[in-house]
Amino acid sequence: MRALASFALFACVLGLWSSAEAQVRFRRPYSPNYRLNYGFDNRSGGGCTDYNCGGACYDGHTGMDFGTPRGTEIRAAQSGRVSATYNGCANTGYVGNPCGGRCGNYVAVTHSDGSRTIYCHMQRDSLRVSTGASVSCGQVIGRSASSGSSSGPHLHLGYRPSPGAASRDVYSGRCGPSSTRWVEQRGYREAPGTSCSTCSPSAESCNGRDDDCDGTPDSGDVCEIDLLHEQPAAYAAPASTDIDGDGTADVCARGFSGVRCWPSNASGWREPIAATDWSDASGWDDVTNYATLRMGDVNGDGLADVCARANAGVVCALSMGDSFAASTLWKDGLSDDSGWGQPDNYTTLRLGDVDGDGRDDLCARANAGVRCWLSDGATFATRILGPEWSNDAGWGAARQYGTVRMADVNGDRRADLCGRTAAGFECWLSDGAGFPTRVEGPAWSDDNGWGNRQYWSTIRMLDVDGDGRDDVCARNSRDLSCHLSRGDGFGDAEIVAELSNESGWDDETNYATIRVGDFDGDGAEDLCARANAGMRCWARREGAWAGLEGPAWADDVGWSRPRHYQTVRLADLNGDGLDDLCARAGAGWRCHLSDGAGFGDAIELGDMTNDGGWVEPRYWTTILSAGRACVSEMEICNAVDDDCDGVIDEASMPEVCNAMDDDCDGAVDEHATDELCNRLDDDCDGFVDEAACATADASSPVDADGGVTPGRSLRGGCGCGVAGLPQMGGVLGPMILFLLLIRTRQRRR
Repeated sequence: MRALASFALFACVLGLWSSAEAQVRFRRPYSPNYRLNYGFDNRSGGGCTDYNCGGACYDGHTGMDFGTPRGTEIRAAQSGRVSATYNGCANTGYVGNPCGGRCGNYVAVTHSDGSRTIYCHMQRDSLRVSTGASVSCGQVIGRSASSGSSSGPHLHLGYRPSPGAASRDVYSGRCGPSSTRWVEQRGYREAPGTSCSTCSPSAESCNGRDDDCDGTPDSGDVCEIDLLHEQPAAYAAPASTDIDGDGTADVCARGFSGVRCWPSNASGWREPIAATDWSDASGWDDVTNYATLRMGDVNGDGLADVCARANAGVVCALSMGDSFAASTLWKDGLSDDSGWGQPDNYTTLRLGDVDGDGRDDLCARANAGVRCWLSDGATFATRILGPEWSNDAGWGAARQYGTVRMADVNGDRRADLCGRTAAGFECWLSDGAGFPTRVEGPAWSDDNGWGNRQYWSTIRMLDVDGDGRDDVCARNSRDLSCHLSRGDGFGDAEIVAELSNESGWDDETNYATIRVGDFDGDGAEDLCARANAGMRCWARREGAWAGLEGPAWADDVGWSRPRHYQTVRLADLNGDGLDDLCARAGAGWRCHLSDGAGFGDAIELGDMTNDGGWVEPRYWTTILSAGRACVSEMEICNAVDDDCDGVIDEASMPEVCNAMDDDCDGAVDEHATDELCNRLDDDCDGFVDEAACATADASSPVDADGGVTPGRSLRGGCGCGVAGLPQMGGVLGPMILFLLLIRTRQRRR
């Protein structure tokens, strides 16, 4: 594309030059591999000559034009200070348009050697820097467009080597300067390299810098991977951490000597139990191992077990209630030697009951797609294929593999697989032998901005309406919202709360704290998150969302540090059916008990303290405490799954007079009849067989049980009875009914 402006025509926007220092070199001012369209005119007379004596230029051109499509991110070619900007031109200009000194919307940067670069024809309102701001090499400063004197979208890069100097070519060649100003000038008209001249290559880390000298700060998903390492309890939350089956949520975590669990009780925690010897000394301080710590009931005994990926495969230690069995290998093949030491694989380990047999199974994403292995109680044996979320399909990127979730979308008590593709969210329903049925979810696509970790990382699956089907919730730029599952799809968005970017919720110290639990005990799951001033929680009641405040875990008292805010958990510490708010403070683990309408004072464990070394991510990221186990009781008609079999009020039977709703229709004893001689209170007046049984005499036909045939004329008191059996009055009937209703105790999955 041609920009028919001479640099001299907009020299007024360039300001004063700083003092010269060592000459700097530049990276290309964008990331994609767009070539040079029109170069600097190195010919003093008419016509034009580019740096290589070719004609890729036009007469009087004082810069370099690159064919960047509209919207391409423009990056600073080297570090420096912004000396001027302009942001007042329409995105589409024309040749000769004077807006912005013909440069259109622009950013000018002065570098340490006094040289200056200017970036022209940018998109209005895309500028990310202002005059006086410092910029780093490769930092995004705006987006390309076609503003000012321009015939089409492109980037015009101008360069002046020193104060008062004329514009110069940055390329070296037979007809250009003798030395290049690029760090890496490639072949004729090829895009220059993306490395910065001052870069000494090192391992890339999440720090806003280009550590590995590839031209892009924080490349390789390093910030996304750090986030996944910090919060496995959010994206792979256990259904329960109840290791002893008492109906309360215990807390487990890996310290320097291995995994320990603290059983909870009504007032706090008991002494810790050693679960495994997965210690630092034995190599478990490796993030590829400790970041895979998971809890689930893998053998179906109602107790939460501990599993993780060792270098050779997945190992599990079974809970015995008051201790743990030694860990054993449950699944080989997921080893370092097989490539499972990569974050796009090991961070996707999940435990969930895929076939509905009461035992948690193992699922994980291999390079070719998701694979699940069904538990037989001793190993993860039978393999079944999951969704084809492969690297070739783009699932090697954290914005995809970081969204893998397990949830029961259709309420059949089998764990389904869900995740976000580049086009949007989807789920695949389990039939126990595979995942054949796709369910389309919200259109959370890359094009709609959901490739940003501040959005995709907030995806949570929970049953917000208590119908047995897991719904999906997440935060966008405006709010936190939920889409309710219909079993074969998801409904429209319901706004939970206005957690907008504008109000600061694009800060990782806030959006990364979204947690799930039932703090009001209504059987539907709720949401909590940490604002700058403390915790906020929301519950859905009668179709509307209501909020309340939680503990004051505020920024100004240190809760903006990951070692604190990333440890927020919702768990039922005391077994009252209400999930409590827990987290790790500097003084250790603590919980605030819920009363359904708020949270009380802290109950402190006195362990997992800063002084005890728990400031280290290899420890605090492994803290697991979640949910509550179902303690089985006799099923009655009360809209609750009393016997933990996943079915509500299945004990329905014909109504009898016993002050109970036997047929589960909401009415008690509504089927009163005339009293008969049958040892039952037929007319529901509290008396059995009153005035219904005739006195036996020689003329009365005798029944086999020693009573009399009902229906005779009444003469005196009740004479129905059994020889040798004392009269039980109103007691015998209810006792018999109670015995008939007793069921085998089971644990809800």
